[in-house]
Amino acid sequence: MTTTKTGGLAGIVAGQTAICTVGHEGDALHYRGYSIFDLAKNATFEEVAFLLIYGKLPTEQELIHYNQRLQSLRGLPKALTSALEDMPSDANPMEVLRTTCSFLGTLEPENANHTGQVIADRLLMVFPAALVYWYHYHLSGRQIDTLVDASSTAEYFLKLLLGKQLDPHTEFGKRMIKAIDISLILYAEHEFNASTFTARVIASTNADFYSAITGAIGALRGNLHGGANEAAMDFLQ
Repeated sequence: MTTTKTGGLAGIVAGQTAICTVGHEGDALHYRGYSIFDLAKNATFEEVAFLLIYGKLPTEQELIHYNQRLQSLRGLPKALTSALEDMPSDANPMEVLRTTCSFLGTLEPENANHTGQVIADRLLMVFPAALVYWYHYHLSGRQIDTLVDASSTAEYFLKLLLGKQLDPHTEFGKRMIKAIDISLILYAEHEFNASTFTARVIASTNADFYSAITGAIGALRGNLHGGANEAAMDFLQ
């Protein structure tokens, strides 16, 4: 699908993609041809992540191995937790994520054995852990353990955030985990938005993976892009 930009980049062809299409069939969103409605109803975030990163839905065995792989990638380097502790308590969470990505790139740099797909999987586990570590440290001074037992990314995030307040075996706990899981699915990919476009520009210079994602987070930080979600939440509250 060839995508032509609107708004400030009206008429500019951004590129071709088979990963995600937005609005080409009414108001539909598709990931690699799969309807977002079907994915949100029938898939987990891990299945969707595998689909987007590796190009196809995983088999049952592949999903088991992928879940095990993601779980093995949890945990934060000591140097990163120290950096998170040094960040201001009033920083914007998007700034924390941006700095986390850039800093991790110096600790675990891209190389022949540590490439895009590997880094993408690692960041899926680092981002929630880093954000919640920073939050708890500056809220109460706690240095939380980011190696907690959880069967999914959604459960991992909520366990880090809520601790013993989350019981994944209760109906309420299951509903909370499902809500976060669906939210992650819905936000996983939105075609050629500003942050994706930024990442593509940076990647086109042969910059490393971390640089592209750091730049993308910077674009997402703006109140006309990711910041719009904050404005919507403020309105609802």
